[in-house]
Amino acid sequence: MNFSPVRLNLEAIPYEHEGSRMVLIRDHEGLCDEPLLMPVSMFIVATLLDGKNDTEAIQAKFPELTKGQTLQKDQILTIIDELDSHHLLENERSQNKRKSLQEEWGRLKVRPSSHAGDAYPVNRKECLELFRNYFAGVQEGHGGGYPRGLIIPHIDYRIGGHSIAKGIATLIPDDPADLYIILGVSHGPSKNMFTLTDKSFETPFGIARTDTEAVQRLESLYGGDRLDGSMAHKNEHSIEFAVMALQYYHIQNRDYRILPLLTGSLYENMEDGSPSPLERKEVYEFIDALARLIRGHHGRICIIASVDLSHVGLKFGGEKEINDETAECVRVADDQMLRQIEISDPERFFKTFRADQNARNVDAVTAVYVLLHVMNRLDGQGDETRRVDRIDYQQWRESETGSMVSYASLALY
Repeated sequence: MNFSPVRLNLEAIPYEHEGSRMVLIRDHEGLCDEPLLMPVSMFIVATLLDGKNDTEAIQAKFPELTKGQTLQKDQILTIIDELDSHHLLENERSQNKRKSLQEEWGRLKVRPSSHAGDAYPVNRKECLELFRNYFAGVQEGHGGGYPRGLIIPHIDYRIGGHSIAKGIATLIPDDPADLYIILGVSHGPSKNMFTLTDKSFETPFGIARTDTEAVQRLESLYGGDRLDGSMAHKNEHSIEFAVMALQYYHIQNRDYRILPLLTGSLYENMEDGSPSPLERKEVYEFIDALARLIRGHHGRICIIASVDLSHVGLKFGGEKEINDETAECVRVADDQMLRQIEISDPERFFKTFRADQNARNVDAVTAVYVLLHVMNRLDGQGDETRRVDRIDYQQWRESETGSMVSYASLALY
C-alpha cells in the first residue's frame, strides 16, 4: 500500500526540547493550525512519504537514516495517521481543508491579524506599551526629508522591533504618505511571482485601509490573473508587521492607505550566465506597471520593502552551527550587498547572490530588486545623487538551533 505524499511548503526546524532532539514543523499554508513539534523518528518517516513508498519500503529505508533503528508496521501506520490528523499529507483530507479555508477567506472583507497573541499581544493597550518600548529613544523624522523608499525588517518584533522602529521613524508621524506600497515576502506557497490582495488589514491598532482604487489600477496595468492568489496573505507576517509599525507611528493621523503585495523568488536567475530577472516578462512588466501606477497617483507615495537579510545555520539547512567566524563572513557579505543598495544599482545588487546562488538565504532579493528598479524608473535613467541612509544593521543568533538571521533598516530619498 502506497501512502499519500507529505505536502510541499512545510518548514522543518531542528529543535531541542527537554534534552531531546525534535523537529518543529510550520505550515505556512495554514492547514495545520499550530506549529507541530515531532520526534525525529516521525520526521524521518514523513520524509519517506513521497507517494511511492509502501510500508515495506519505509521499513527498509528507515534504518539507513537512523543508524540501525527499526520500526514495526503498526508503528509506521500510527505515525502516518498522526501526520494525516494534522493535514500534513497531500490527500482528500487536506484538499477539503484547503477548500474550506479558501471559501472562508473569500468571504472576508478585512484580513484579521494572524500573529496577535504570539508575536505581539491581542490587547491594544498592551500593544501600545510594547511599541512605546520599541520606539523609545528613536529620533522622529531624523532623515532630513521624506523617504520615497524604506527597507525594514520583518523579523519577530521581540527581536527586531527597535530596528523596525528606526526605519519607520524616518517618516513624519503626523504627516503620513498618501499611499504606502508594501512589498512583503511570500514565505508560503503562492501561484504567482507577485500576489496582491484588496483586503484591508486589521490589527489591535485598528484597520489599515487598502487602497482599492490602486488595487484596481494595478490589476488593469499588469493583469489581475497575474496577481491572483490573495490567500497567500492570510498567514503571512511580512506585511502585517510593517502595517502595525505604521499604525503605531501614525496613530494621530490615519489618513493614508496601503497597497499590500507579496513577492516570490528569483532563484532560477541566480546561476552564473543566467539572464537578468529584468529579462523575464513577469518581472519587467510588473516593475513597469508599478512605476506607471505611482506616476499616475496624486499624492505622496512611499515604497516599503519589508524584508530580512541572511538566514544561516542548522535551522535553515546549513551543515554547521553559527560561530563568530561565520557570523563575520555573513556581515562582510551583507555589507557588500547593502553597498549596492546604497548606490541604487539593482543589477549589481542581484549579482552579489550569483557567486553562491544565495547560500545565505537572503529573503530580500525580489522585493529590494523591484524597489530599486521602480525608483530608478521614476527617476528616468536612475539618480546617482540619490541619498540612501543605512540606519541599522543587526545579527540575531538562536542558540537552540545554532542559527542566525541578519536584518537592516535603510531609507531611500
